[in-house]
Order: sequence, then structure tokens, then C-alpha cells
Amino acid sequence: MELITAIHELEQWRPIMEWNDHIKELPDELKESWDRILKARDIRLADRLELTQVEIREISELINNDVLPTEAFQRYGVKYAKSRAKRLGMEDVIDNYYKRVKSYYLIDVVTKEKHQFYRLQDVAKFLGRKDYRSLSQYIDRAAFIAKTNYKIYKYRTFKKRKRF
Repeated sequence: MELITAIHELEQWRPIMEWNDHIKELPDELKESWDRILKARDIRLADRLELTQVEIREISELINNDVLPTEAFQRYGVKYAKSRAKRLGMEDVIDNYYKRVKSYYLIDVVTKEKHQFYRLQDVAKFLGRKDYRSLSQYIDRAAFIAKTNYKIYKYRTFKKRKRF
């Protein structure tokens, strides 16, 4: 049902100014028209922010390419807030971004094997160590972790380096 048809049917019943006041008296045959008008009244957040689905997709692509979320939103004239991103359906993109940029890469120099970890505790567990705090002295220094063939890097350093 089109919006114009719904409005016309409801105007036959009562003038527009009286609709909200007398909605409880609405005949059953006009309920579909009223539902159509309610859907039209419901303005989505993306429409209020004047962002199209294409722009939302482009913002997501920027974030997936490691552009800071505040900068990605700012390019489209919108202030970043995690709650706004959630309402736009971008919560998983934001969560993946922060998870990715806070990750650690463990490189085995002998086999060229790479392991990604999201916490230093997981790296220590992988290496069979009880304490993860000593690992911080090896991060981004291209130095071997004591008694291993591994080097550890943060995501940004790992991404910048071409060879290991």
C-alpha cells in the first residue's frame, strides 16, 4: 500500500489533525493504512544523519583499512560515537578494528611461521610461560624472546615491516 493511498483513506475517516487523538476509534479496515503511515513516520538514524548505505559501507571499508573510526566518520561530516556506530549496524566493524590493532604477532624466525594473539597472556600461554609481563620488553624490538626462536610485534609494527 502506498503512503498517499493510506493518507487519503485516513482523511476520509477524519482530518489529519485528529488522527492521533482518535486512533482508538480507528475502524479495522483502516488499520493497514495507519500501519503504513507509522512506518513512514519512523525515520531511520541513517536518514537523520544524512548518510546513505553507500556512505556507511565506505566508512566501514575505511575502518577495515585501518583508518581510525573517528577519522573515518569525520570524512563524512559525522561525529563518531560507539553508540551511533552500533545504531548504524557497524558495531562488528568497530570491534574487529580495535581487536585487530591491539593484537600481537609472534614470528618464528626459523620457519617463518606467524601467530596472531589478542592478549599477551595468550602469547605467554603459547610459549609455556607463567608470567606474561616479561614479554613486554621484547615487543617491537626485533629481539628474540629469551630461549626461543620467536620475535614479537604489535600490529602496527608488524604491518609496516616488509620482511622478518
